[in-house]
Amino acid sequence: MAEVSLFTHPFLVNIILPFLLIFVVIYAILEKTSVLGEGKRYANLIVAIVIGFIFIGVQEAVGFTLKLIPIVSVLIIVLLCYFLIFGFIDIHLKKGMKIVLGIVFGIALIGAILWATGLLEKIATTTISVEVISMIIMLLIVGGAIALIISTKPKK
Repeated sequence: MAEVSLFTHPFLVNIILPFLLIFVVIYAILEKTSVLGEGKRYANLIVAIVIGFIFIGVQEAVGFTLKLIPIVSVLIIVLLCYFLIFGFIDIHLKKGMKIVLGIVFGIALIGAILWATGLLEKIATTTISVEVISMIIMLLIVGGAIALIISTKPKK
């Protein structure tokens, strides 16, 4: 039998951490946007707590979040490393490169969301084969590269 440590205990993983995540994100959004009015810290706090409790009450939402957060974290780390490498060698990204990078990470995020919700398996088991999906992805990549080449102006 596998041992249960503090960080793998189901109460912490399924209740405390998702509650804290949603509570902090909602509270930060409410404070930043002042939706409830200026200086309404206690109202923002109460609303964030209530939304956090409602969130942990819906286990499908918690399960989705627990599956998605590691993928998003990896994407953020890859993006950070990408920017660090370009920062070290002092390369400034052009507008077209930023757009391509945004599209690539957007596609990766959409894929992660489809995987976390289980829709990717439903799509894969339909009549579309893996070869067709890979061809569509390849065409999108080639089309994006062509659009990038066409849209960027050559240096004089």
